[in-house]
Amino acid sequence: MAGSSVESGQPQGRPAPSVAVIGAGVAGCALAAGLRRGGWGGSIVLWEAGRGPGGRAATRRSRHDPGWQIDHGTPLFNLLEDPEPELVAPLLAGGWIEPWRQQAAVLDSAGNLGPADGDPLLRGRLYRGRQGMDDLARGLLALAEAQGPAGSLDGRYGSLVRHLEARPGGGWRLADATGAVLGEADWLVLTGTLLAHPRALERFGWPQVPLLQASRGLGDAELEVALAAIASMDMDVRTNLMLTIEPAAAARWRALPFRLLGLDGPAQRRWGLRRLSIQPLADGRCAVVAHGVLEEEPDDAAAITALEAAVAAALAPWLGERQGGGEALAGVEQRQLMRWGAAFPAAPGLPADATVCPRSRVAFCGDFIAGPGFGRIEGALRSAQALAGRLLALVLLLCLALGSPATATAAATAVPYRCDGELLLATSDNGAVDAPGIPNTAAGTVPGATVLLEWRDLRLQLPRTNNAGPPSYTDGIWWWSLEDPAQPRFLHRRGAIESFSCQAVPAAGPPAGGR
Repeated sequence: MAGSSVESGQPQGRPAPSVAVIGAGVAGCALAAGLRRGGWGGSIVLWEAGRGPGGRAATRRSRHDPGWQIDHGTPLFNLLEDPEPELVAPLLAGGWIEPWRQQAAVLDSAGNLGPADGDPLLRGRLYRGRQGMDDLARGLLALAEAQGPAGSLDGRYGSLVRHLEARPGGGWRLADATGAVLGEADWLVLTGTLLAHPRALERFGWPQVPLLQASRGLGDAELEVALAAIASMDMDVRTNLMLTIEPAAAARWRALPFRLLGLDGPAQRRWGLRRLSIQPLADGRCAVVAHGVLEEEPDDAAAITALEAAVAAALAPWLGERQGGGEALAGVEQRQLMRWGAAFPAAPGLPADATVCPRSRVAFCGDFIAGPGFGRIEGALRSAQALAGRLLALVLLLCLALGSPATATAAATAVPYRCDGELLLATSDNGAVDAPGIPNTAAGTVPGATVLLEWRDLRLQLPRTNNAGPPSYTDGIWWWSLEDPAQPRFLHRRGAIESFSCQAVPAAGPPAGGR
């Protein structure tokens, strides 16, 4: 059956590998949930420069103003592809997210409102965090904490990792701007490009790209390819203006015929805005977030003035004439600016087959990974889910290669393959003999046998067919057949039949350094 959970376990007598995840945005939190739900028993530490989880899907709150909160990045997320990422269902069941059903529209350059699906963010199935967008990340962490050893998942917030160092025996050491060691781990996962992209040199004045500098001398060709691909990526700069409107003036904002307003291309060029999010607060005030496309202003005051004037001009037909004819909006009690320096990737992104570098124990996930959902939360969820599956398979392969007693049974039947360039682990199980009168026992299999396939973000348990000849397995949607064990047939029926190219590969050896 598709999506069945399998205990990966850890070899007895051998410490479980630890993971340092840079970034506690959606991708980092989803990776933690995927690893834990797949049976990863080692420690997972998320290193986040912000004050809490969420990244661009965070919610800003005030200790001094309990009624104030604002989704200052994305106000929702959408899913376009099927099937949905497997973490969505438990998030819905747990009440962490809910469908987004508010009014939305798209503004053209003539000031006319059009259908909401003219905005790429408003197509497909729409969801939001129930109590704020950061409920998405918090829900993912709750799913992770529900699995695995107590205390082995840790979020280190307000911690900017500045330096990376490859340990002589394998694994990684993390340090802050002063060089003080923050922590160590067997695996390093980057959920954003900051530590691997040359933009860090310009934005922060760093003399070196941290991961590029740390990778010298490792001799890892796969990591070099990944770093070159990341370095070639363009990263968009965004500047968001956050406004808090006092209750007396908020009534006009609440009466707008939309809660989310996208702008089409010509409208973006006319007003310098990408999107407006209207967020009524419980105490009668209203929060407004203006996503700008203006050129980056070095001066915050100038950026605030320019963006506020753009909002006033774009919404003049609904808000009326600006008070006194100036550029400022009436009733604004608070103005804040949020800059996203290098967080929005431009296509094509990092190829999915370059996201894991086993020799150096470095991996990547996030919305900068090429594939479905690229540049959106969907891409962050899917890439994290896929990476969790690949890391779990790699660890199991290592256990098999090292002859772990905990995996002795699986070692007899588990075979690694490369299918469409990505690792697939096939584990056979003869199961119960529930129909001994059926004669096909080819390759030692019997009725009741199954095969477990772990590939990309899939974990498929397929029952053996009763077909004569070499063993074949299917659930009616997926098909695995071993006419040629070195090149098995792997098919997917989705309307038409999709075929994947698979070749057996030798079991993985120990990582670099012999650890």
